[in-house]
Order: sequence, then structure tokens, then C-alpha cells
Amino acid sequence: GKGGGKGGKGGPDPWAVAEARGSTKREAAGTLAAAANLSEEALRRAPPMALPVCSAWWEEGLVAAASGAAPLGASRATELRARAEQLHESEQQAFAAAQAKKHGSDARFVAKLVASGTIRDRLAALQVQIQESSFHALPSVRQLVSLAQRPRPEIKLQAVEALLAVFLRQLLPPDRPLVPLEKQRLGASPSDRALLCAHYEDRLKALYGEAVAVVSAGAASNLPHLKQRMVSGLHEALSARPELEHSLLPALVNKLGDPDKKVASRVTHLLGQLSQSHPPMKPVLLAAVQRFVLRPNVGERAQYYATIFMNQLVLSRAEAPLAQTLLLVYLALFASRAKDAGALKAAMDSRMLSALLSGIHRAVPFCSAPAELLLKQLGALFRCAHAANFSITVQALMILSHAARFDDSLTDRFYTALYDALLHPDLPASAKLALFLNVVYKAMKSDVSELRRAAFAKRLLQLCAHATPALACGALLLLSEVSRAAPSLRAMIAQPQIAISQPAGAGAAGGGSSSRGSSSGGGGGDG
Repeated sequence: GKGGGKGGKGGPDPWAVAEARGSTKREAAGTLAAAANLSEEALRRAPPMALPVCSAWWEEGLVAAASGAAPLGASRATELRARAEQLHESEQQAFAAAQAKKHGSDARFVAKLVASGTIRDRLAALQVQIQESSFHALPSVRQLVSLAQRPRPEIKLQAVEALLAVFLRQLLPPDRPLVPLEKQRLGASPSDRALLCAHYEDRLKALYGEAVAVVSAGAASNLPHLKQRMVSGLHEALSARPELEHSLLPALVNKLGDPDKKVASRVTHLLGQLSQSHPPMKPVLLAAVQRFVLRPNVGERAQYYATIFMNQLVLSRAEAPLAQTLLLVYLALFASRAKDAGALKAAMDSRMLSALLSGIHRAVPFCSAPAELLLKQLGALFRCAHAANFSITVQALMILSHAARFDDSLTDRFYTALYDALLHPDLPASAKLALFLNVVYKAMKSDVSELRRAAFAKRLLQLCAHATPALACGALLLLSEVSRAAPSLRAMIAQPQIAISQPAGAGAAGGGSSSRGSSSGGGGGDG
């Protein structure tokens, strides 16, 4: 028609112009602009599209592995890539022509925004183009990546947010990673459509890799707001899709050592959220944190934030290997601080030692074989049980109560340390009073020695005479509960000690020991 004659007079072929454009910056806009200005004759000559216009491309099932076919390999993929590039150019031209025929002036307006609009307008226009069809979105995605690679933080931040939105909501499959071309199983002679789809997935993986590199580099920025947003982006990508997990996870874990305390604390929180939303990832997360925390020259603050994250992991009886790995990491960090008495004394008041002891106590009940690991650190643990810091004392006693079950020879030593802790000067005002009384309750209830149990009861009653109301009430309630399992203890409290029935086979020596226990000094000897 008239449009065809008008478009063909002496001017260059629009398809040749579109094909000749190699600039990454204007590729997305150039294809649409060329199509929007095509004549009717050029539109009729446009090749048909081989790929469907769709949003969730992975649901189309166009890349099916040929039966018995091996992966293409690097050399064969290189041979096919040139053919795939030509098919992709032709497909983009066909899609641009279809968009021009369908939208007309709207397509020209979008192309104008991409070419010469403000940054905000360009980002919005590129996202609109991507939403039209996932299979035909590579030029627009490539331009978004180019904007994200700019040095200006405002542009980088907006472009990264747009990239994460289109990748995580539209372009990446939710249940599998992308497959590069050399690992595709296309057979000896793949069809154009299968090769085109495989090439699309390969290029999409490469572009996502560039986007992840931009986010990882941005997380090392000196600008706090940019750094925080990039760290959140790493978490979003890890949480939403399985693609490039091996790159995203180390980048996020490394921020535990960030100089900014707010960033390191936020990473601890984000890793905890990740373990809760994706429980099967807990071994992977722990392995990444273990590699980070046991590296040489990692600062104590970074190790502390890593320990806080490990303490947040929810454990179960079915996760014994995970708990065993946790215990290994905890004890490795504890051993580095307990090389000698001087080093341990210097670490007594540190929050890191408190976090480690808390983690060890949490992990031991879920481990399959914790005895050998714990017994190697007994000397340091008993030194902690006699620490001036009462919080450290309580946490060490909680761990030693587990260790005493694994080795009977430790029982007397454990009860001696626990008995001494009853007169710790910080006990009445300690925030860990409830935890300490719980340790005493379990120890007294499981003790097979009636005389030692009586000595503990005397010491508790002595405390009640001058203790705070909270400690006095807790101690009396503890004795009431223990006396239910040991009636002789109730008799001792209600009557003179001489009336306590002696255990079978006890002679005069046993009675003498009990009589000496009636005084406060004797109670200490029985303990």
C-alpha cells in the first residue's frame, strides 16, 4: 500500500538498521523503535515468532532433554552459540514487529522513554517491556544491568531494585537453577526452537550473574543506606530463588565482619530469617558460617555475630548431624580462648565466651556423640564454673551437668562446684537466678547420695535466712519439689536430723557423718 511505497523509497531497510545496532545501551529501545516505524510491507515481511509471548517461560516446557543425550560440553556449545545468536536476533525482530502491529503509538512512546526519558522513566519503561514477554526480555534486562553498573549510587540503587523485582518475580524459575548452554541435553541436531530456548536460558543466567556481582559489590560500599539495601537484596535473592546460591550466600555471610555494627547485626537477623523460612537450608547456612568463622584473622566481633546466628538455629532430634557440627564449631572457638589459664581469665568477662557457653548448652542434648568432644575441654569448663562472673559460672555448670552424665567420675567434682556456687556473692541479684536454681533442682533430684542432698538442702535454707524475696521463694519451692521425690529430705526439714532414717548398710560412720552435717560447717564437708 501507500505505507509500503513510502517506506521503501531510497531509505535503508528497517530490518537491516535494527540488525546493525550493536550498542548495548540502546539495544532495547532500538528494536522497539525500528518496529514501531516499520511500514506495512515491512511488517508483512517480518518473520514469525518461534517462542510464545508469555510471563512464566519455564512453564512452557520448551527445553526438553533429548532421551539418552549427553550434555553439550564447552566446545559443542561454542559451535551452537553463533547459530543461536542469529536465531535470537531474528526472534527479537519478529517480536518487535508484533508489538508494533499490536500497540502502535504505545510502542513508540515506550521506545522514546527508554531512549531519552529520565532515569525513573527509563526504568519504568524497561520493566514494562520485560513484562510483555519473558522470552523476549533479554535486551531490556541487559540495559537494566548496564544502568545498575553505573557508579552513581542513586541510579545504582534504583536499577538494582528494578532488576531484583523482574528477576525474582518473573524471570527466574522458583524450583530449579538455570542451566547453562554447555550443560543442556539437546542431542546431536537440536531444533531451532529448542536451541533458541536453551540460548535464552544461558543468556539469562549470565545476566543474573552480572546483577548478583553488582549487588555483591554494592554491599561493600561506604554509603550506609546503599550497603543496607544491597545486603537486603542478597537476602531477598537467596530467599526467593535457588539461582546462584553459591555466590549469594558467601557474599551475605561475609558481611558478618562488616565494620558497621548495624550491618553485621542485620545480617545475623537476615540469616536467622532465612533458616526459619527455608529449614532445609540450615546445613548449607551452617557450613558457610563455619568456613567464615574458622578462617584465620577473623575478628572477635565477627565471630560473635556468627555465634549469635548459630545460637538462633532451631534444632530437633532429627537433626543430630547439624547439632554435632554446631558443637564442633563452638568448641573450636572455645578452645582458642582456653589455651591457658591466662587467656581464659582474660576472656571471662567477654560476651563472646557467654555466647559460646550458651550455644554449647543448646547443642549438647541434640548431638549423637557429644561426650568425647566435651571431655576434652573439662579443665577449662571447670575453671569457668569457678569464675568471678556469675553468668559464666551458671552457663558452665549447665554444660557440666550434661558432662557428668557421660562420665561418672565427674559427679563429685560437679557437685562440689555447684555447692560452692550457692555462696557466690552475685547470686541474689543475678539475672540468671532461675537458670541456676533449675540446675540445682535437677542435680538434687537425680543425686543418689542422701547425705549430699541433705547438705544442699541445708545450704539453701541458710541462704533463705538472708536472701532476697525472689531467691528465698525460689529456694523454698525447689526444696518442696525435691522433697516429693525424697521423703527423707522432708523429715530432715521438719525434725532434728538425728531422726533421718539411715540408708541400708550404713553404720556408725554414716551416722557420725550425718550428725556432723547438722552444723553449717559439717554441711560444707558433706557437700
